Amino acid sequence: MKASRRIALAVLVGAAFLALAGLVWAGALSGLDNHAIHHWMPWAQPPGRHELVHLRAVFLPETRSTLGGTLVGLWTYPASPFISLVVVLLCARFLERRAAVAVVALWVVANAIELTGKLTITRPSIDVANLRDSFPSGHTVRALVLAAVLAWTWRRAGAPALAWALTVPLALVALGDHVPTDVIGGALLAASLILLARSALSRMDT
Repeated sequence: MKASRRIALAVLVGAAFLALAGLVWAGALSGLDNHAIHHWMPWAQPPGRHELVHLRAVFLPETRSTLGGTLVGLWTYPASPFISLVVVLLCARFLERRAAVAVVALWVVANAIELTGKLTITRPSIDVANLRDSFPSGHTVRALVLAAVLAWTWRRAGAPALAWALTVPLALVALGDHVPTDVIGGALLAASLILLARSALSRMDT
């Protein structure tokens, strides 16, 4: 795909992300999210103290009251902020300088937009307080960014990394960490930024 087409597609996907953010903020999709809370979250734990950022989960994997929940939590752990940053920095060491800067910038911008979303968007009419300001899903964003960075660094790692990344949103909903609009928003945000980064990398190669 030509760089100009990637940029155009990135703009369209970014616009879809912004439109979804507006619908979430307005509460237009709270019915879907509440349905998921009550029917799609077998490993959800009762919320404890409300925190915008769970500091323990930044560095350590989450444990659940059941073995299944703990295993699913471990499955999503590589998409945590600390582990994903370590992997991106390791990949950057194998790339030429401009590409290395691009992939690190991709990770930083993705996380900055995620945090901005959580600080500014509060969904009304949601049944679990912890999920009112969880848009977009940072784990979804980081999982897809990791898959892209691994594919750019080692082509053979691309397919298994993408297969893993595509399961992370489902796992996050099952764990009760995010509602569907969170993970859809995270996927749209990641796709838009990855397309922009891929376009920048292709320009570097020419």
